[in-house]
Amino acid sequence: MKEVHGVTFRDYACASANIVGGMGVDEVCNVLGIEEPLWAEVQEFWNNNMAGMSMDDMKFYSEVFTNPKQGKFANVKDAVGGVEDVLKKYPDWSDFLKMQAYGAEASNVGIEIDYEKEFGVTITEYAQLGGYWSAYYKEKVLDVENFDSYAFEEEGGPAITPEQEERYRVYTLHTDLMNKWEAFYKEKFKDAAVDLSEDIDF
Repeated sequence: MKEVHGVTFRDYACASANIVGGMGVDEVCNVLGIEEPLWAEVQEFWNNNMAGMSMDDMKFYSEVFTNPKQGKFANVKDAVGGVEDVLKKYPDWSDFLKMQAYGAEASNVGIEIDYEKEFGVTITEYAQLGGYWSAYYKEKVLDVENFDSYAFEEEGGPAITPEQEERYRVYTLHTDLMNKWEAFYKEKFKDAAVDLSEDIDF
């Protein structure tokens, strides 16, 4: 396996995920067993060689940010934990959809969002929750054969499988929760919108 200063691509991926999650570069370098000035060379090397990585390596890179506590960082006390740690704080789907609606509506009115201040989660933890619930929705809704929801609601509608019934339940729950939190934050930020035309001279 190719290395630079003893750091493999997967080491680099785990290190990057932990830095994004708040671990200091000095601590990351200590885990990797390199001097801090070498980290810039490691970054440059792997960033320049991304195009040549295998599909498995790139899949690992895209997924490691949801669970940075892997490889050399698996048993490091201060390493960023996996999504299981975040779910202990926010176990309900509604929790994440509330955060998502908050981010979207705040952005619409030009407010810089701060997940740590509002919810006590880092950007990495927010992304971990996003990945977890996206996978849940994909499994329960997107990967299940669709059916006519209107016919399902009518008495005597067509028979459906248990998976399709669960699909309908999850899809409806998602829609209801999204509508609830979008309405909540639209109301919260209704007076915060900036009239950009005020800064324009005609």
